[in-house]
Amino acid sequence: MAKIESGIHVPMRVEDVFAFLNKRESHRRFIPRMTELRQTSQGDFGQAGTTLSGLLNYFGIRIPVEYEIVEVKPNQALSMNGKMGPFHFKDGYILGAHGNGTQIRFWLDLRPTGGARAFSPFMGLIGKIHAWETLRNLKRELKQEIVSPRRHGDASRRSQ
Repeated sequence: MAKIESGIHVPMRVEDVFAFLNKRESHRRFIPRMTELRQTSQGDFGQAGTTLSGLLNYFGIRIPVEYEIVEVKPNQALSMNGKMGPFHFKDGYILGAHGNGTQIRFWLDLRPTGGARAFSPFMGLIGKIHAWETLRNLKRELKQEIVSPRRHGDASRRSQ
């Protein structure tokens, strides 16, 4: 088991960052190597109990991944449970106002099962790489929201 935490600061209001994280389409854009992501449950995306099915592409190998939103605290936090083959995980985002923007803390708890436990010594490194890529991509996509919010259908979300 490996638990990783990492953070970034973005020059956007907490409400705007949460609004971005609370859309399925956003996750498709910033989760590393995510090529498909669809909601498999009824109702709105940003609710505990929402389930999703995705497809990751690692060096041409397509790997299915399943998610369930387990915690939603508007403008504060979003958490999910997930499964990618024998790797189970829980991850999430914790938001807080900081200076003239938002501090985003991403955390990831990786739990290999069965034969995948043989990879346990590498879980910390794998988790750190994933956290870095996730936050790098998230920051890039949030920057696009600042520069061109109409591009993503949300003209009211421009932040200073």
